[in-house]
Amino acid sequence: MSNVEPYHISRVFHAPRALVFLAHTDVAHLAHWMSPGGFQVIHADLDLRAGGSYHYGIRGPDGSEMWGLQRFLEIVTPEKLMYIQSFSDKDRGLTRHPMAATWPLEMLTTVTFDDLGDGTTRVNIAWHPHNADDVAIATFDGARANMAGGFAGMFANLDAHLAASERQLAHSRLIDAPRELVWRALTDPEHVNAWWGPNGFRNVEITQEVRVGGEWKFTMIGPDGTAYPNKSTYVELIAPERLVYDCGDFENVMFRGEITLQAIGNRTLVTLAVVVADRAFRDGLLGYALEGGQQSLAKLAAHLTTMTA
Repeated sequence: MSNVEPYHISRVFHAPRALVFLAHTDVAHLAHWMSPGGFQVIHADLDLRAGGSYHYGIRGPDGSEMWGLQRFLEIVTPEKLMYIQSFSDKDRGLTRHPMAATWPLEMLTTVTFDDLGDGTTRVNIAWHPHNADDVAIATFDGARANMAGGFAGMFANLDAHLAASERQLAHSRLIDAPRELVWRALTDPEHVNAWWGPNGFRNVEITQEVRVGGEWKFTMIGPDGTAYPNKSTYVELIAPERLVYDCGDFENVMFRGEITLQAIGNRTLVTLAVVVADRAFRDGLLGYALEGGQQSLAKLAAHLTTMTA
C-alpha cells in the first residue's frame, strides 16, 4: 500500500442500514445505480465472501462496453465492505482506466455503514491506491476534485434508487441454468412446489392453476409444525421473462410479488421483488423477507441441478 493520503467521502441516506448494505451487495440493486444512465448489465458474477469477487460488465446505448472487478477482502454484514476495485475485461483480466492510462491499476476501497437511527444510514468511503507506482499515485492525488464529482453522481443515483424502492424489497441470484429451464422451475407445479419457501419449510394441500387470473393455494408447514396458509393470484405471465402475482393468506393480499429473469449468457439472473403498501411495511419485512427470499433462491438453484432441459 502506498503512503498517500486516502480519499474520504460520506453521505447520509434515508433508508435502513440493512437495505443500504443490500444495495451495495446485490445485483438487483447494483444494476440500478452503480452504472451510468442508459447502460445495461450484460454480465454479473457475484461471489459475496472474503476471497470472492464481483465481476461485471455493462453496455452503453452506443454498444460500448465497460468491465469491472471487485475482489473482496473483508465483509461484515451489514457494517463493512473492503475490496480491491479494478477495471477489467470480459475474461477477468485487469485493465487500465479507459480515460486515464496512468490511473492506479488497483484501488483499495473501504465502505462502512453507520446506523443513525430513524431509518437513516451514513455511508463512508475511503479510496486508496494499491500496489501503485509514483506516476499512478500522482495521478490519483491530482484527481481529488474530480473524484468528488464522480461520487456525487453515484450517490445521486443511489439516492434515487432508494427513493424508488420505498415500497419495494428486491434481491437476486445468478443461477447456472438457462432462462427457459428456470422459467419451468417457477411455473411447473411439480417443480416449484419442490423448492418454494425458506429452509425447513414444505408445501402441502396444493392446488395451482398457472394462468393469468389463476390461483395457487397451499399450506406452508414450518420447521416447528406451524401451518401458514398461502394464496397467490397470477397477475402477469410473460414467458420466460416475468411473473407477477398477488400474495397473501386466504383472506387478505399482503404484497405483490414480481419475479424477473434476465439471460446472461447460458445463466440466468433471477430477481425476486415484493411490492408493499408503504415504507413501514417494507422495513418490517427486511429481516424475514430478505433471509427467506435468499434461502428460496438458493433452493431454486439446487433444484435446477436435478432438472433436465
